Amino acid sequence: MLKDYLQKVKDEKKKQEKKEAVAKVATGLAVGTAVGLTAGILLAPKAGKETRKEISEKAKNALDKSKEEFHNIKEKVEDKVEDARDKVSDKVEEKMQEKEAIEEAVVLGKDEIQDAVKEAKKDMKKAVKESKEKIDKDTKVKKG
Repeated sequence: MLKDYLQKVKDEKKKQEKKEAVAKVATGLAVGTAVGLTAGILLAPKAGKETRKEISEKAKNALDKSKEEFHNIKEKVEDKVEDARDKVSDKVEEKMQEKEAIEEAVVLGKDEIQDAVKEAKKDMKKAVKESKEKIDKDTKVKKG
């Protein structure tokens, strides 16, 4: 049970690290796209006003795409985290049910052992009594 819990904690940590890595990749993608577009526009032979307008439009488009991509990645990560959480929760519930079944079996086994000991004790007393009576009878027969 402890081993399962520690594994669950380890898995959750890995998932968090993956989530952080995905966020870093998305951020890097957005920044790289913006830098690449800006450099491409600045190096293109166009008038200043036209270049600034194009930079503005491309930056806005890149930002919108980056936001959309980040949102999509975030949703995927959240879905996977939720799935993992559900699986862990199901396993914990399953293990709790197994634990309860084992505890119940132990209690039943204990009761059965106690009943068997009581029965054996009764049988032993009966056997001792019968043996004593037989010895007493045999002793009276030999004396008489």
